Amino acid sequence: MTDRCLSHPLTKNLTLHVLTLVLLSLVMGLPACSRLPAIQYSADKVLHGSLNGHPIEHVVILAVDGLEQESLVKYLIHSPPRKPGGLHEFLGVHVDGRELRLTKGIAVLTPTTVFPSYTYPAWTSMFTGVFPGSHGITGNNLFFRDREVARYFTEFHIDAAKVQLEKDFFSDDINPRVNTMYEYVGQGGGQSLVVHHMLTRGSGTGARNADLDTLLSYEQNHSEAVDDNALWDAVKALRDFNGGAKEGTDLELPAVMTIYFAGLDHAEHLSPGNPEKARLEYLKHIDDLIAKFIGGDPGIVKNHHQIPGDDITTGDPIQWRGLRNEPVMQRTLFLLVSDHGHTPIIWDKVLGMEDLKVVFEELTDISGRAYHLEIPVFYEETGWSLIRSLLGIFSDGTISGDSNIVATLNGGSLGFHVKPEGGQWKDDPDQGDIVPMLKHVLLTLHQNEQGPEAVLYKHDNRYVFIPYHYNGTSIQLLSPVDLDESPLNHDQYPLAVRRVTGLAARLPEDPVSAPDIILLADREKGLSYFNKQDWRVLEKLDVTTHRHFHSDHGHLRASDSLVPIIFVRGEQEGNEDLAAICEASIVDVTPTILDILGLLPSFHTALQDRPDEVKGHSLKPAIERILTKAPQRHMKTSVHRRSRSPSLDNKLIRAASKHVSFGKNGAMNSLRGLAMDVACSDPLRA
Repeated sequence: MTDRCLSHPLTKNLTLHVLTLVLLSLVMGLPACSRLPAIQYSADKVLHGSLNGHPIEHVVILAVDGLEQESLVKYLIHSPPRKPGGLHEFLGVHVDGRELRLTKGIAVLTPTTVFPSYTYPAWTSMFTGVFPGSHGITGNNLFFRDREVARYFTEFHIDAAKVQLEKDFFSDDINPRVNTMYEYVGQGGGQSLVVHHMLTRGSGTGARNADLDTLLSYEQNHSEAVDDNALWDAVKALRDFNGGAKEGTDLELPAVMTIYFAGLDHAEHLSPGNPEKARLEYLKHIDDLIAKFIGGDPGIVKNHHQIPGDDITTGDPIQWRGLRNEPVMQRTLFLLVSDHGHTPIIWDKVLGMEDLKVVFEELTDISGRAYHLEIPVFYEETGWSLIRSLLGIFSDGTISGDSNIVATLNGGSLGFHVKPEGGQWKDDPDQGDIVPMLKHVLLTLHQNEQGPEAVLYKHDNRYVFIPYHYNGTSIQLLSPVDLDESPLNHDQYPLAVRRVTGLAARLPEDPVSAPDIILLADREKGLSYFNKQDWRVLEKLDVTTHRHFHSDHGHLRASDSLVPIIFVRGEQEGNEDLAAICEASIVDVTPTILDILGLLPSFHTALQDRPDEVKGHSLKPAIERILTKAPQRHMKTSVHRRSRSPSLDNKLIRAASKHVSFGKNGAMNSLRGLAMDVACSDPLRA
């Protein structure tokens, strides 16, 4: 494995990246917000939901990318209130030492994302109400085995631009047998506005994608400008929705509105110092933006680039009176939510695609079997790489015909998709395909001090944990272990069993995109997996040109996995502390919102063939118990761990083929959590 510290430093050419976006926008057209007419308020498209007897007609989702639960709690405890309408006032923050209670918001104490804890699978799960195995988006980097199509929604690949600029590029990859929240709302007669979020299916003319100015700001690491433009587009969309929002008329909202703030995730990835400090500092900006949206502002401005690559200028101010004093506030439920957290990593230890290429070339030489790793085309720092990348505009993502290994690198998790020898991609690999490859990969990683934290193997619709022994010269695979008896069933990996099972579980007609093998990066060593081909470690002094990651996500660990899920009823007075929901997943968000809006039957009907364990559950009963101050119900879970004994490699597949039950007595039921009807009196703690 090549030592990146010895590679030659190069000079980053930002112009190539900017030119890529400009050319793409010309080829594909500007984002949908420039092409679609604005939707306007219609009185006959108002949904009439309720929460604890109070009418709820609208839901506003404040979606903050990359916000870890602990970071938000620290910020609320240690930072003073900034502006009226900001997070402290909005949530009703009550601080007692190191403990945090809310008087307006109902939070989840153990709020988990899905696995892998990455942007695209997480948000898709939240807005569909099912785990990745059902909707098919199993990573930012993923492979559809049934279609032989790979996607790389990552930096340095053309897919990352196409997903922003090409209408329905991402939506078309989501399982068509699974509806989005916006589709359920539309079927119920409601309207949706979606601002800057990648998932828009079902929102129709309500989709407001990021424009070229915003994408250029993102490319140049101007994270605050990205989120400023999200707020500007949100208030502009609401003004259009209200026909200009004339003075003297009450503001109205669509049934569902999502505002996506992407800047925090980008800022903390690239922070050259302390990522946690960068998170807390950036939260001040998010706080101010929410304050402007709720409390109003005399001039919300948009950031522009007069020509690509120049300095940012501001303009197009919008006078916005906010929602706080509007009657519609009383009929609105707000949700503050995120998709994943972050963990510090060491960039020059990050394993990339070129490293894996070396591994499989060597395996080919020593085994006599040809291993061809699919190598995507990234745009780097040369004109030739730019040209090759731009040719991807015309590609549908189909992999090379001779590839028999596809690697999907998603931060804390590395997936391998293996084509069986002599078979097709639609066929499952057998023991002879998996064992030699896995042993060689593990041996190579360990001898390069890159050994993984855990190994998972998928057989049919479930994963098992693969223990192994490394003696310095060889790898011995041991007997597979059920997830609920593995080291992953631990508080260090919140709800890991449910989340990993949700990655594999699927119906026969669903997309096949979960990896055959998953390696978890050893976070104790600062390791991660990332799609990149440059091996440079250094950057120039100007940190605005920085592109090396100093924190990442995608793992099962708590720092990657615990994200805020906080519901706020607009008319909540905030006179006393509210209890919290003990445990829930972002997968529970869609059924909760649909239940509150009176649309839950459509969710149940659409997903009636799916086991309860692979779809979300409504939190409305728990929220109403908290609001009515009903007696709290408590629930304890215990885990019995059996001892494990070593075995020969040939027992790998046999043990993994044991049937997993999703019935009333299935393993998942005992670990499903406290989501449905249990509230906790414990405070949030930093």
